[in-house]
Amino acid sequence: MTKEQVAQVATDEFDLSELDAADEDVMVVKRNDGSETNWKWTFAGPGHPKTIEQSNRLARERLRREKEQEQAQVNGKKWKAPDETPNEVLERNVRLVVERLLGWSPIKMNGQDHPFSPENAKALLTDRRKGTLLIQSLEFLGDDAAFTQRSENS
Repeated sequence: MTKEQVAQVATDEFDLSELDAADEDVMVVKRNDGSETNWKWTFAGPGHPKTIEQSNRLARERLRREKEQEQAQVNGKKWKAPDETPNEVLERNVRLVVERLLGWSPIKMNGQDHPFSPENAKALLTDRRKGTLLIQSLEFLGDDAAFTQRSENS
């Protein structure tokens, strides 16, 4: 191998930290027609404490359901998942987003400043007239490309 080839291999070496997900990522809010706005929402990435807390909560809920199913089976009873109302589904989805939302860029609503707070976020995301915000947020959080580290060259 020539010195040039050795030098190239050295610069192309893989560092395991390249696989780390970003702690935060930004979603650009889009209008109903799909065009981008200048409003940005910042979300917690997979390794962020808020995401870990959410993941642990969801795991506990899943384990509790599995335990209920197992107990029903052992006792010879049929297990039936609890019915959810449309409002309960909406609230569950809003909670998934709000728990990971770290903030947003300055924005006005009806001419007044509308600062980020979990309460303001919940109000916006439960407003059915602004349903696109919830859909965009859920899609962003579920996107495999979100929270991936970008190389300095890309």
